[in-house]
Amino acid sequence: MSFPIQVITKSDPVRYLLSRPALTGRVARWLLTLAEFDISCTTSKAIKCQALSDLLAQFPSGQCEPLEDSLPGDSFEALAASADESHWTLSFDGAVGSGSGGAGIVLQNEEGERVHLAYKLSFPCSNNEAEYEALILGLLAAKERGVKHLKIAGDSKLVILQTEGVYALKEPTLAPYRTTFQKLMKFFKSINVIHKPRSEKCFPDALATLGAKTEFEEEKACIEIVRMFEPSVVEDFSEPTEDWRGSIKIQLITNVGHLPTAELSCFVVLRGELYHRAPQDWLARCVDSKEAEEVLNQIHDNNCADNEIALYRRIQRQGYYWPSMKNVTTPIFSK
Repeated sequence: MSFPIQVITKSDPVRYLLSRPALTGRVARWLLTLAEFDISCTTSKAIKCQALSDLLAQFPSGQCEPLEDSLPGDSFEALAASADESHWTLSFDGAVGSGSGGAGIVLQNEEGERVHLAYKLSFPCSNNEAEYEALILGLLAAKERGVKHLKIAGDSKLVILQTEGVYALKEPTLAPYRTTFQKLMKFFKSINVIHKPRSEKCFPDALATLGAKTEFEEEKACIEIVRMFEPSVVEDFSEPTEDWRGSIKIQLITNVGHLPTAELSCFVVLRGELYHRAPQDWLARCVDSKEAEEVLNQIHDNNCADNEIALYRRIQRQGYYWPSMKNVTTPIFSK
């Protein structure tokens, strides 16, 4: 005697298999296999809160697990934690153009990950102010990415020594920049400021120059730099010449064109190829200029002793034709 089994399913094929009185083929074999079990189908019902409580009461967990406060799928905290442990290097540079400036920033961590930023300073500023702008913008970019350990490298000795307190401020316009730098330092666990020559930080310098000299109306401009591994040299810029056979062939096939009937009577299309009919009823295959040059050189090399007329006739007898072949044989023969 089989034990009753209730199958909770919404699948109509399963219900059909168990309730159909007469089945054939593979479905009948399936039904015979399941006949030894007392199976009945029931529809799944909505899970109530009390049912969950009863289930947890019947199967208590032996371990104490703390509740998670973080939201599932929230990757910002993981990114911030990763940035908190790694050490980053901030390279900055400023540039001044006509009536505006530019700031270039490169952020790089120990794994080689890089962030490149270029800013256009659309307001009058001095070279020292542009350097401070690049420094402040770089600190803000590092702060937004959750960086806690930062090494700062710049080529402006004045800005580097002023931030360290070695040089005093003589320009009143630079005082707010140093104050902002001191406030931003509180967001980092460690900051190390070093001086680096311009020759060792070409990328920030290029970004700063790009920001200072580029003009655009939008708030942002996307500039793509493509690396080329081969020179862009094209040997031949000339356009391909038109095949002289095309118009004749089309008019013979479609009867549409402007060529005279007398000219067309000398040509015939056989199996897709255009042929020229000579007065002696010879059929010569029509070739383009490239193939004509190859044929002419080949026949001339094999028959160097022939005169000009014999060479022209030999080309005809070998079954080749192009409109200017009688004139082209002259320079070949003169060699």
